[in-house]
Amino acid sequence: MRLPVPDAFADAATVAFGIRNVQRPEVACAEMARALRRGGRLAILEFGVPRLPGVSTLYLWYFKHLLPLVGRLVSGHGGAYSYLPASVGTFPPPQEFMKILRQAGFSEVEAVPLTFGIVYLYTARKL
Repeated sequence: MRLPVPDAFADAATVAFGIRNVQRPEVACAEMARALRRGGRLAILEFGVPRLPGVSTLYLWYFKHLLPLVGRLVSGHGGAYSYLPASVGTFPPPQEFMKILRQAGFSEVEAVPLTFGIVYLYTARKL
């Protein structure tokens, strides 16, 4: 939430599977906007929840029940695999996160669903 760079320092910023772990995503997005030059590009890859009824039901069952079990068996650390579904479930839905990006100073904000919406690619340009 505090990048150690001057204003308008970078041409691009990226985050992959991490913005949902930031305590205040709106502050982090505003900080990335501060660090980007005018016209700079932002790309954020983050988990989502599929919207298709059958896919959503199957995915949520897998994500909440099977993934933590397999993760615990393979790694011996069940907490990490239980945390993942909880953090994804509390992250803002695409339309809400796009609003956060706009309020932070980004334009051309898009959310592209990948793999039926299990993952979203958010892209934007700094005003």
